[in-house]
Amino acid sequence: MRFNIKQVNCGSERIGSLTGFIKSSKTIIETPTAALLTQGGSVVHLTAEVLAKVFPDTQLLWLPLSNSVQLENGVKAQGEGVAKFAGLPKHVICATLYNINEIVPPGHFELGKLPLWTKNGKKMITADKYMDLMETFKPDIILAASDGRISLNEKPKRIVKSVERTIALLDSCINKYKASEELQQSSLVGVIVAANIPHKCEECIRHILKYKETLVGVALAGLTDGSKESYEISLDKLKEIFSRVGGSLPNDLLRIVEGSWNPAVIVTAIEYGWDVFDGSYPIKLTNKGHALSLNFDVYRYSGDPCIMDLNDIRYNEDFKPILEGCECLTCKKHTRAYIRHLLNTREMLASVLLSIHNLHHFNEFFVQARLHISASTFNIYKKHIITQYENINPKLDNEENKTAPALVQDKKKIKVRIDDNVKTEVNGTIIE
Repeated sequence: MRFNIKQVNCGSERIGSLTGFIKSSKTIIETPTAALLTQGGSVVHLTAEVLAKVFPDTQLLWLPLSNSVQLENGVKAQGEGVAKFAGLPKHVICATLYNINEIVPPGHFELGKLPLWTKNGKKMITADKYMDLMETFKPDIILAASDGRISLNEKPKRIVKSVERTIALLDSCINKYKASEELQQSSLVGVIVAANIPHKCEECIRHILKYKETLVGVALAGLTDGSKESYEISLDKLKEIFSRVGGSLPNDLLRIVEGSWNPAVIVTAIEYGWDVFDGSYPIKLTNKGHALSLNFDVYRYSGDPCIMDLNDIRYNEDFKPILEGCECLTCKKHTRAYIRHLLNTREMLASVLLSIHNLHHFNEFFVQARLHISASTFNIYKKHIITQYENINPKLDNEENKTAPALVQDKKKIKVRIDDNVKTEVNGTIIE
């Protein structure tokens, strides 16, 4: 894989592209962008058929090993990688050790091993075992194993240990990567930790840059451990980190930010040259029954909230789409009242429809960002997005990530044939 920079503006924001994928040589993914979070190899809440209708083009998928390690035997038996096994062969897979946004017990480290918390409990994993799994899964991009599940509020002793482990794990991943012909089909990314202790962060960066010829990019972890408190960081603090860390990196490396950050944080990161985000934010909103409703017109701001809580009783008889003018499948066919009804009756279709909207709208947020970078008006766009989040009810955005009522039942999916076309039906509703 190659990362190409097309345009860099005076504020360091840039437009780039990911090309040269071994399995899909014609694929081009423009940056800045977000990956689509997967669980068990599938995009959260969406079947492969629905995903194809929401995003007809190739997408970047974020694959945490913690929720997909159970696929190992099946993927190995098939021998064609996790994308083909999951029914998503045309999409680009970015694999990482864990979903950094999941809350797990702290500690449990062993010498040379990391705890991998799965649905079946804790598994201890070495860097060599991780890379063996990557040989089986055959992702397009691999984030090196790291001790990155820490927040900016951690004590210095914990952060120092994180740097030591991350450096040692990177060495092991690099050695395994160089020795494997199979892994040469994938691109490797180093992981930066200790962002809030500058000299330790620089130590981590210097070690990563020793392998610059082997690595295609870097990922910034260690900002959050998934807890509510770890996301309560001032925008100024994050701005300083994005600026300082980004300024220490060569321009030709792809830059990834891990964490479920809202668009106000994302535009701040983009301003300092960060390219790819893990895409868990729209899923976080969906799981709470919330809909993203950003206003992209920088010359008009009505003061309407950029997040709607569709659990609210006020939407009982609101027969407008989630967002007027939105071109997603949900907004074209369904109303706020209907989705409120689905949430209230605990129907799994609520999560499907909300995901369709939130993922589409989140993707449009990045489309608009690229357009403004191209037009050299990104600073106006950034301020416009930040203003909308400054005016939001803090409880709405910072509320603990809990599961909405609509997500507690099993999803019922069947195939139906209509006019000789196979379509997907979820709880009695056909997704066109």
